[in-house]
Amino acid sequence: MKTTTSPAREPATAYAVRGALGGANIEHYLHAASALERDHMVREGFETGSLDAFAHRFGRSGRSLAQLLGVAPATYDRRVREGKPLSQDDSDRVARLIDVERAAARVFGDEGTAREWLAAPIPALGGAIPIELLATTPGHQAVMNALRRIMAGTAA
Repeated sequence: MKTTTSPAREPATAYAVRGALGGANIEHYLHAASALERDHMVREGFETGSLDAFAHRFGRSGRSLAQLLGVAPATYDRRVREGKPLSQDDSDRVARLIDVERAAARVFGDEGTAREWLAAPIPALGGAIPIELLATTPGHQAVMNALRRIMAGTAA
């Protein structure tokens, strides 16, 4: 019995949203039409230039934000120097921040208040600063749970 493997499919044109330096553009991620499109962009990796532009929302450089999210400074610098996008894992951490920022904006009613909450020690998180927890999946879950509790009126 002969088995055949299907050839790898090229991503749909709608998913092939590349930035100028190669890699996905965070601004496009922010406006993606579907979770599958966002998934493709994370797998492709975010371009470092778009991370730098996004980081200014938090009053940081791309390098500083990447380091906060667990990307080694030397790795970030090398990717910038070589014009390569962030790895899938590093891009996933950035995507977590984007998703948490969106959730916080829904909870608090605006992005500015959401960013303030993300940068402040939160009693419901044992005094931890939410943005500093996003480098790991459990930290991300803790932040999302805190937002859910705030939305439900059971935590401050």
